[in-house]
Amino acid sequence: MMFQMGQRAYGKGMYGKAVELLEGALTNVSKVSLFGGEIQLWLAMAYDAHNRHGDCITLYKILEKTHPFAGIRKKAAGLRYILEAPKLKITEDEMVTIPLLNSNYDSSKSSWSQMYVNRKKKTAVNKETTPTRDYFSDFLVWNPPRWERSPYFWVGVAMWLTLVGVALVFQD
Repeated sequence: MMFQMGQRAYGKGMYGKAVELLEGALTNVSKVSLFGGEIQLWLAMAYDAHNRHGDCITLYKILEKTHPFAGIRKKAAGLRYILEAPKLKITEDEMVTIPLLNSNYDSSKSSWSQMYVNRKKKTAVNKETTPTRDYFSDFLVWNPPRWERSPYFWVGVAMWLTLVGVALVFQD
């Protein structure tokens, strides 16, 4: 329960709370179990996000060397490798900025759900105002049935004609 709450807190960006919850979850579980290893991996990621990089790297190294499950050791090694990789130096001009919705959100524009409702209303109005269908033009334009466009249908027809041809040749 505390583990799931820690994951949710981490996902919402509340890293300090995530550290507290994950540390609490770790007290109830054996550190050498598979679940304990998963909790420790999440805890190390929360340490990193909460700017406790030393604790994070230390925990990764401990997991890498002492945890009995190979999957946990491999994940810890990979995450530590990423964490210790050289950082790219990017200037402000090279960074992508994404504006927040709250800062320039235009309340007069429709939301996605409102656009969907409006589209349904428009199609309902269009169905009411649609002119009657011209059935005579349907007779002038011939569209083959769906089964006739299927390649499997034509394979079946070819096999049937082949069998009829073989039967006619060997009927004597």
